Amino acid sequence: MVRVFPAFAALALAGIVAANAFAGSVTLGPSEAKRAGITLETLKKARFVPTIGAFGRVLDPAPLLRLRGRIAASEAVVSGANAKLALEERQAARARLLYRQRHNVSAADLQKAEQDLAAAESALSAARARRASLLAQAVARWGRAMAAALREGGEPLPQLAAGKAMLVGLSLRPGKVLALPPAHAAAEDGRLSLRLVGRVPRMLGGFPGTAFLYEASAEPWLAIGMPVTARLVDGAPRHGVVVPEAAVVWRGGNAVVFRAVSKDRFQPVLIATGSPMKGGYFVEARLQPGDRVVMNAAGLLLGAVGQKDPVPSGNRD
Repeated sequence: MVRVFPAFAALALAGIVAANAFAGSVTLGPSEAKRAGITLETLKKARFVPTIGAFGRVLDPAPLLRLRGRIAASEAVVSGANAKLALEERQAARARLLYRQRHNVSAADLQKAEQDLAAAESALSAARARRASLLAQAVARWGRAMAAALREGGEPLPQLAAGKAMLVGLSLRPGKVLALPPAHAAAEDGRLSLRLVGRVPRMLGGFPGTAFLYEASAEPWLAIGMPVTARLVDGAPRHGVVVPEAAVVWRGGNAVVFRAVSKDRFQPVLIATGSPMKGGYFVEARLQPGDRVVMNAAGLLLGAVGQKDPVPSGNRD
C-alpha cells in the first residue's frame, strides 16, 4: 500500500528519518515507521533459468530437399560404379588367368579387360568426388548435423518432405555466443515447440549472428517466411530470490533495496538487476529467502543515508 502525504508532512518525516540515520543504515521507531508508510515483504526462494534471445524465421525446405535428391542420386551412382568395378575386376582377373594358361584369350582381349577395369576405377573415383562435393556443400550450407541427415535421408527430412514438419532458422544477436544450444526450445508466444537439428555456419533468414536449425511440427497457421523469436536456455538453473520492482530505488546507476535487519533498523543493499523476472529482479547473492525488504518509502530511507554508498548485503548484522 502506498501512502501520500502533504508536502509539509513529507518534509517533517524526512527530517525524522535523516536524524535517525547512522553508519549506512536507518533506525526508526514504530511510530516513525508507521508515519513513513513503510511496509515489508518477505523474500521467497526462486529458480532462474538463464536464457538468450534468438530471432529468425520459418525456412523454405525446398532447397534442402532438392539437395537431398542430388545426394541420393550421387549415392546411387557410387553404388553402381562400385558394382561395375567389382565386375570388371573379376573379368580382368579371368582374362589374366586365361592368358597365362596357354593364351586361351588373345592379348587384345586381355588389353580390353584391363582398359575396362581402368575405366571402371575412374568412374568410381569421379562418382565419389561428385558425392564428396555435394556433402561438402551440405556441411557448408546446413551444418554437420543436417549434412549427416542429408546423406542418410534421416530426420527431419522425411517429415519435411511429407509436410508434417517445418524448418526454423534461429540466430543470436551479433557477438552473442551459446556454447551448447538446447535440444528443445519454444517460441516466445508459446505456440511453437522446437527440436534442435544442429548448428549452421552461415546466416539464416537474413539475421546475422550464430545460427541454429530447429524442427517444428507443421501447423495450419505456420507459413514459410513467418518470423519467429525464442528464448534459448543458456546455462544451468540458478537459485536465489525475486526482489519486487517496487522495493528497488536507484542511486548513481546502482540498484538499492532496504533490508530490515531488526524490527526498527533498515540497511541498504546493492543488488544486480541483470536478470529480470516477472514482478521484479532475480538476485542470487547478497539477499536470501526470508529476508524482509522495504516495499515503499525506500526512497525516503535512501535520502536519509546521505551520500554514503550502500553497503553490500554480505555485511549482515
